[in-house]
Amino acid sequence: MLELRDVAVECMGKLIVKRASLTLYSGEIVLLMGPNASGKSSLLKALAGHPRYVIAHGSVRLAGEDITHLSAKERVSRGLVLALQNPPTLRGVTVRSLLYRLLRRRGLPEIEAEQEMRRIAKLLAIDHLLDREFGRGFSGGELKRVEIATLMALKPRIALIDEPDSGVDVDSVLLIASAIEEMRRSGVEGMIVVTHSGLIAKHITHSRAYIMLDGYIVHEGPSAEILSTVLSKGFAPFRQVVET
Repeated sequence: MLELRDVAVECMGKLIVKRASLTLYSGEIVLLMGPNASGKSSLLKALAGHPRYVIAHGSVRLAGEDITHLSAKERVSRGLVLALQNPPTLRGVTVRSLLYRLLRRRGLPEIEAEQEMRRIAKLLAIDHLLDREFGRGFSGGELKRVEIATLMALKPRIALIDEPDSGVDVDSVLLIASAIEEMRRSGVEGMIVVTHSGLIAKHITHSRAYIMLDGYIVHEGPSAEILSTVLSKGFAPFRQVVET
């Protein structure tokens, strides 16, 4: 579904991602792991078409189509959507109005859009936030759950999910994991989940994992094996392999 070949990413003239190759097959959830400042979030932003994160080298193909130089809007139209690690506050936009608008844009009739919005809100326990301005005064867990709700409303072909378990409580992690699993079952064709801690990985169905260090994807393998190494020994074993 998604293939990265030797991708390098620049942000404001600085090379952040130096070389990244990754493949996401249909039906997969793939983990992208690495320490802070290794380039994981920058890579996802570049894949989503963020204008400040430019693919300076390499290629990105979605279902066989080269999308390397497409705009963010064009990538979204093809079903590639990013859930940000730190979503912005949207002044004057309530959670209810945004979710409803996204569901209507998907083609749902008014009544079905309203019903689906309420179902998503209940699943992620954000009912009490529906009439509040998006992001204003939310806790870390609430902000992440609302961002995942927008992803569910969009129902993308490929979901890029950045650090869903960072800075949130355990209850939020479980709710977000349930939403990710539902998306997997309901037609989202593939997901890349960035996680530093690996906490979310205990609660979702994943097949493979990639390790990113210092702007390079340096290792790929079965996710259970890689996760076990990271949780017990950190990223040092992978750094030793690279240095060797």
